[in-house]
Amino acid sequence: MEAVGHDAGGPGRRHHLPPHLADTFSNFLVVAGIVLLFASLIPGLDLLSWVALIVLAYSLFRSYSKNIAARDRENATFERIVEKPRKQLSLMRKKWTNRKTTRYFKCKGCGQVLSVPRGKGTLRVVCPKCKTETKQKS
Repeated sequence: MEAVGHDAGGPGRRHHLPPHLADTFSNFLVVAGIVLLFASLIPGLDLLSWVALIVLAYSLFRSYSKNIAARDRENATFERIVEKPRKQLSLMRKKWTNRKTTRYFKCKGCGQVLSVPRGKGTLRVVCPKCKTETKQKS
């Protein structure tokens, strides 16, 4: 005998849950729609409420779409577009967090971001990506 009601994706519950409710692109669309909705409250930006409505409607469409392959392609494209800015933001946070203990610089050969501990004098650094040797003051 089967246990009924314990599996959220089990029979009987599957038809009520949208397949792509929580992918990255849908989450971005919801947040963008809400931001646009609040921005439309500013006098003179009334038309933004229509844009917000369209963005939120598209997010709902994506969430309830049965064409999962197309939604996966859209999400993969979105992930590819935001990958570089996300990495740059992550690196900026890391630099700020470690600013007192670590010095960051770019490899002259390939552009890879390298780091050395601060206060250790001049160090010989070998890039792990292109094997370029650099002397760097820490």
